Amino acid sequence: MSQENQDQSAGIRELLEKVTLLEQRIDRIEGQFEVAIQGMVSAQPARYQPEHANNPVEEELLVDKSLIESNIFEYGLAWFGSLVLLFGIAFLSNFARNYLSGPLASVVGYAAVAGVFFLGWYLRNSFTHLSFMLNLSAHLLLYYITLRLFFFIDHPVIPVKGIVLFMLFAVICVQCYFAVRQHSELLAVIGLVLSLATALFADATWISLPLIILTAGFSVFLFMQKGWWRLMLVTLILVYIAQGIWLLNNPVMGNPVGAFATHPFNLLCLLAYGAIFSLVPMIAQTDKFPAGIYPATILINGMSFSVVMLFVIVSFYPGSYVWIFTMISVLCLFYSIFLKYRTNRIFDPAFYAIYSFMALSVAVYGYSKLPYAIWLLALQSLLVVSWALWFRSRIIVLMNTILFVGIMVFYMAFYPPVDKVNFAFVITAFVSARIINWKKERLTLKTEMIRNTYLIALFLSMLFALYHAVPRQYVTLSWTCAAVFYFIMSLILKNIKYRWMAIMTVLFTGFYLFFVDFSNLETGYRVLAFLFLAAISLGASLYFTKKVRKKINQETTEIV
Repeated sequence: MSQENQDQSAGIRELLEKVTLLEQRIDRIEGQFEVAIQGMVSAQPARYQPEHANNPVEEELLVDKSLIESNIFEYGLAWFGSLVLLFGIAFLSNFARNYLSGPLASVVGYAAVAGVFFLGWYLRNSFTHLSFMLNLSAHLLLYYITLRLFFFIDHPVIPVKGIVLFMLFAVICVQCYFAVRQHSELLAVIGLVLSLATALFADATWISLPLIILTAGFSVFLFMQKGWWRLMLVTLILVYIAQGIWLLNNPVMGNPVGAFATHPFNLLCLLAYGAIFSLVPMIAQTDKFPAGIYPATILINGMSFSVVMLFVIVSFYPGSYVWIFTMISVLCLFYSIFLKYRTNRIFDPAFYAIYSFMALSVAVYGYSKLPYAIWLLALQSLLVVSWALWFRSRIIVLMNTILFVGIMVFYMAFYPPVDKVNFAFVITAFVSARIINWKKERLTLKTEMIRNTYLIALFLSMLFALYHAVPRQYVTLSWTCAAVFYFIMSLILKNIKYRWMAIMTVLFTGFYLFFVDFSNLETGYRVLAFLFLAAISLGASLYFTKKVRKKINQETTEIV
């Protein structure tokens, strides 16, 4: 009995020691939580508490190593184990096909999937994350086993592709249903990725392309209802990738790359994708997603649409794309107007307006070809500036300025001069500079950079246009007239910038006169050029000298 009592006492002491250690561990964890909360409130680093620097106990890491180990075991190994289980059952299904008939092997696969579903359901309360991972793996396995009823096997279990496609679609619908019910964005992403994969596996125009459209629409619907912006952005990118693969004749199914799948439905579907994702700016912002999703979606949608559309045009419509881009331009223009009154954001309507004018530029190019289309593009710049005034958009003005300067430089560098085009640049630069100066308050322009850019473009295009428009013996006279025009504009508008443009034109004219005309002109034209330039220079000098002296005298009189 004494030996038995001693054993009982030892067991009780061991139990008490474990209870004591457990209490100490709980106290340490509670202390760590309190320190962490105090650190967040006081905005101090969460790792250490400097006010207790002298206390070695308080200098411990706030995150217990045991908690890290717990996270690794609970989450990391759950992911790894589920992945291994996924491949294991997939290999089991393939192994069963080698020794059993097709239907029996599929039954084995479905039975294994049912077992994974049951295990996930059984662990749903005690091991939440592991249960979620098992369910996720079971959904993927269910899709894989169903896919192998017809696709990627030599002897299909179900020889009718339509029946298997219907079963795959049912599996995806079930997965999306559980994703919505469980509020799982990851499960929904996988469901929509499998939907796009099914569209490619189907390899049939009237099944694949509508399924891609349906996937795009459902992603926007989930974004609107749940705020799942990551899902929507991933689906947006994958939709255009799927369309690109389809246009390459769907090499996923073993078709030769490069034998383009020509079908008018391709263009309609591409327009449908662009329209569906263009609905995002109309969705009211809530706390479910950040405001930056609007410009991100618009930019990604616009760039992806442009790349795939370029591929479609080059492949299928190289000679008849004018009407396509005209239609896109009209639709984007009306949509930009709608967004202007529908939302209070500036970027959204501005982007669609810019995209509309870019599409219009492509249509103009297709209608007139270069270089004759350039004069229409130059005049189109005035329309864009007017539109920017209506929208009060600096973005439109900035983009239009960049495009205008780019087109002008490209034309002057690579195309033979055409008088109509040359003076179109002159008129556009002058009118645009005047409009921007007139309505800069409406555009909330705080700098003169854009207007100065147009004035520089006016200065260069004027010299270029007159040089090619008049005979060589009259170039100096024409440039001198341009200087007179700038002097007159400086007087009328009381703007010193035109005066500087006049002075620079006179300097250019003098340089040209001494180094080019001096040896090429006949004596009579040379005398006329020298006298005319001298008269203009001296007259301007006398006028502005007199004006400056008069101003100085007035200021002196006021001071006295």
